[in-house]
Amino acid sequence: MHLCIISNNRIGDNLICIQVLNKYIRKYKNNIQITLVTGILPISIYDDYPMIINRIILEKKKYNFHWIELYKKLMRFKFDEIIDFRSSLISYFLRVNKRTVFKMRKNINIYRQIQNKFETDIRKDFKIKIDRVRGIISSKNYACISPFASWPFKEWPLENYLLISQYLLNKGISKIYILGSAQESKSFESFNRLLGDKVVNRCGKQHMLNDYGLLQKARIFIGNDSAMMHMAAISKVSTIALFGPTNDKVYFPSVLGNCHLIRSSESYENLLPQKKNLIQKNLMNGISIIDVKKKIDEILDDKYF
Repeated sequence: MHLCIISNNRIGDNLICIQVLNKYIRKYKNNIQITLVTGILPISIYDDYPMIINRIILEKKKYNFHWIELYKKLMRFKFDEIIDFRSSLISYFLRVNKRTVFKMRKNINIYRQIQNKFETDIRKDFKIKIDRVRGIISSKNYACISPFASWPFKEWPLENYLLISQYLLNKGISKIYILGSAQESKSFESFNRLLGDKVVNRCGKQHMLNDYGLLQKARIFIGNDSAMMHMAAISKVSTIALFGPTNDKVYFPSVLGNCHLIRSSESYENLLPQKKNLIQKNLMNGISIIDVKKKIDEILDDKYF
């Protein structure tokens, strides 16, 4: 079985779609080879998948020349199946026995759409394959927080995350890991000044899959609608996802029982037009600290935890 998966450029989209890759690997076991097409940012998600024999980075170019370049790279292969999450036409120009062009439907949860379309298994397929060594964590009783997002309007105010971090420590959490990209590392100083050695800066410090291994054994994760939130969701850690000017009906991992939604008191529809106001830098103030604390209590005080 030679499978070609054409995925998206964003990390979050790849994490949502990875359930399909895992389903095919589970189905064909050792009898599968995979050609993967994706962006430069998410490519490292797949570093521990030895069955991926070709990794092709697709970078957008003027006049759609990137599709021509991709065709030249793929035309030499004969695929058993192509799955295209970009909804492009390229599979119709390639040699393939079966093609599936996924087209996202509006206002329907994207996790559920993909699960239903490809009949994936929530328990078995919603994960990232990692080498065992990435899951060896010396710390215990820790939390992970990612106060960042690709879009500033989606970020709950940093001062709220500082208060929540202190609350987690008061609840008995021993250590808090701050997760994000290397560019977001500069915000860590605010945590360090307030909490000292109780917080650890993991922003761009480790391989992405090491962060996934860290999340798997955390007691709790708190973050905005972001790639790190989607990674936490499929790691099975108890995840508090904060939503404001993005549609939680579509992007919240509602199919996963470990995920807990807290959204702004204002609806997505009311918040979205406000992004045009350049003076308004944050659209997440409708999420109260009290609501987040209540959800933390519910998770950490669970007698079955």
